[in-house]
Amino acid sequence: MVDEAPRPGDADEQLHSAFLALLRWTSRSAVRTRLWTGDGVELTPTDAWLIDALAAHGPMRVTTLAGWQGVDKSTVTPQVRRLERAGLVDRRPDPEDGRASLLTLSAHGREVRERVRAAGGQALAQSLASWDDTDRRALAELLTRFVATVEQAERGEALGHGVGRPGMAPRDAPRD
Repeated sequence: MVDEAPRPGDADEQLHSAFLALLRWTSRSAVRTRLWTGDGVELTPTDAWLIDALAAHGPMRVTTLAGWQGVDKSTVTPQVRRLERAGLVDRRPDPEDGRASLLTLSAHGREVRERVRAAGGQALAQSLASWDDTDRRALAELLTRFVATVEQAERGEALGHGVGRPGMAPRDAPRD
């Protein structure tokens, strides 16, 4: 039997299959616990993402977080309230618009973020223990590039150009 030459879409199909397998893996309860729990603090993936966004981009409105998630403000508000009750997020008036408020990561939120990131990093290191440093670095670089590419494409598709995210006014655009 003669091997066929790879079809142009084969790499895309392989990437899609690998991506689905990764999503399936991260949706397992035991894996989520290892990735999103640190020293007795357990976050949902959404909690971890919201905390990470506030740590990376500083104070922002709920509407900005909702835009980044691609959901309505009413979906993010209960999640933010839960983080506020846990003492992870603080709310303060927006100096540009007194009717609005800005969310910030509290000192406790920063501490929890670091513990969860350390635990998640350790879990990934254990999962990739058989990989050498070169392969782990290559994976990290490719995943970082992948995320940047798809996020840039998403911003461009949502607004018809490469600035902002869905539902954002210019003042709400990410401060990267």
